[in-house]
Amino acid sequence: MMTKPFRQVASLAAGLALVCGCATSPRVTATYGPFNPASGSDVTFEFEATDREGLRRATLYVYEYEQYTNSSGMRAARRRPGGQWGALDSWSYPSGTLNATESSVYEGGFPNGTSILFRVEVEDESGRRRTEGWRFWAGDHPWGNSPILLLSGEARAAPASRIDVAFVPDSDSYTTARQMMPDVRDLVYDGYHINNVVRGQKAMWAFWYSKDRGTITDYDAPGPRRLTIPSSVRDSTIIDHAAVIHTTVKRDWASGGNFGTEPVNIGTAMHESGHAAFNLKDEYAGGAHTNSSDPHHNTYGSKADCEAYNIANGWPATDCRNIEDDWWAPEPASAQCIMLNDQDAFMPDFARTGIRRANWFYGQLPN
Repeated sequence: MMTKPFRQVASLAAGLALVCGCATSPRVTATYGPFNPASGSDVTFEFEATDREGLRRATLYVYEYEQYTNSSGMRAARRRPGGQWGALDSWSYPSGTLNATESSVYEGGFPNGTSILFRVEVEDESGRRRTEGWRFWAGDHPWGNSPILLLSGEARAAPASRIDVAFVPDSDSYTTARQMMPDVRDLVYDGYHINNVVRGQKAMWAFWYSKDRGTITDYDAPGPRRLTIPSSVRDSTIIDHAAVIHTTVKRDWASGGNFGTEPVNIGTAMHESGHAAFNLKDEYAGGAHTNSSDPHHNTYGSKADCEAYNIANGWPATDCRNIEDDWWAPEPASAQCIMLNDQDAFMPDFARTGIRRANWFYGQLPN
């Protein structure tokens, strides 16, 4: 079977062997671009791999599916006849190669109505292997204005097993949804994926985008606040949360599991996701204070409740910090939790309570 041509555009393999008594599997991080490539557009697959003992080889696999509606009226995908299926590229490394960065372009891309699974497998000199696989859609799909998949982990195929976020282009910032793609690609790879409760659980998050636009007003603007989510997203049985993406400067906020953010403000996006996905509350004075959800509140309506939580979890009662009035947070300000200060274009960590809340939430999702 003849496959479409591709060209290797970058290769960097470097490193000196380390003396290490430990045995660990190699690590790999795989990405693609552009997000939701247009029909017939080149697609770039990239990955970074590391191993303490040395890499032996790496292989890029790409599987092309065509989208269709089955006899039961359900959305489905099947192997596209004549499409790319299997190994697309491979690399071998000299002994002692500790890290590698590779990139290949699949020229001519894929037609509309395509679902793609790509997977990178790396093997080290001891034969240990590690894979990372992702799914995305290329071009438009045959299902009207429903959201388009940008990225979901191979290991979490069922929507119920993950957090599904749809990016909605703000009508004041984007003329078309496709204009938003470079911004949200950076937001995912250089934002969400570097946060401390996401980077080790990336497959727990899937990202989509809306072809329809929405709106969000500045939190501090006069008049009633408005967060408008298109019905194609609001009525979706897959999407859990919508994020209105805007490029104008606004004070962002969350409501009803949805929120707004500037794409460059990666800390804001994750802070608002902490509200939407984990039901964590603001830890700063002037926020809208209520008790967060059990278990692992990050705000308490009394000092006694806050201290009891810390004691029960083996932390000092004296760590409790007064936010304002009767509201307390279980960590001191020095912990610099993202729910205290999101730092806009920087990415702070969640502090210990937020980490426990996130891990608890992940544990509630079915495998």
